[in-house]
Amino acid sequence: MKELEYKVYKELKMNSVPSAQVPKSVRSSLLFKNLQQAKIIDTKKAGRGSIFFVKDSESYNSFFSQHFSGADSSLVSKASNILKLRDSKARRVESKPLFLVRGFNTVTVNKSEVDLKHYTETYGLFSILNPSIKASKICFVENLESFLKAERLFGEDYTYIHKYGRIGIRSLSAFECDEVIVFVDYDFNGLDEYLRIKSHFPKANLYLPDNFDELFRKSSKPISGQQKQSNRVATSVLPEVIRIRDLVSKTNYFLEQEILTHD
Repeated sequence: MKELEYKVYKELKMNSVPSAQVPKSVRSSLLFKNLQQAKIIDTKKAGRGSIFFVKDSESYNSFFSQHFSGADSSLVSKASNILKLRDSKARRVESKPLFLVRGFNTVTVNKSEVDLKHYTETYGLFSILNPSIKASKICFVENLESFLKAERLFGEDYTYIHKYGRIGIRSLSAFECDEVIVFVDYDFNGLDEYLRIKSHFPKANLYLPDNFDELFRKSSKPISGQQKQSNRVATSVLPEVIRIRDLVSKTNYFLEQEILTHD
């Protein structure tokens, strides 16, 4: 059952609903018709139109509990989608941002001192949900493989950050640092990630190797399918963005960041 249906049935549980506000797809469904036929839901005139209302509250509450057995929650998860709508993808899931962190210095995480060197050398990384991180130098790395080897390029002074999924502005606001470098794939998606980070950290720099043109010529690969530019990429006037954007647009090739950290 989809979110639209859930909203209609939830509203009916609380109030009467104007007929015009009940989507045709819901009204024509077998479930809705059965509720009407059983006189659990009924209709009556109201003004120039009509309204649907619950006529048999006991039966309706039983129906609602059967079909939407999960407790109501403002935080949508796949589990609550299954409980309420019997479909984990029925509604957009508000997930908790998961960050992977590597480094060789002590940083402040959620107001506590964390020895990243210990976690990096012992376990490979440190991970946290919804972090607040304060560090001197931060390097945001787009892909996991490059994140695990990034110190080969940038050394041990940086705190390396990799987010599971795309990083958003809300998550970026939890970081406090003096210097930011962004290490991403050299394609439209990577540029979008860079510009999103730069919108929060205006002094952030995109990492471009000195031999970028040679690397692109020798190691770039065709873009699979049609990769589209976001509006912020298409309209950016930053020289580094224009350089990569034009190259990718003309060739339909891109350069993966992993080539810079390969063994």
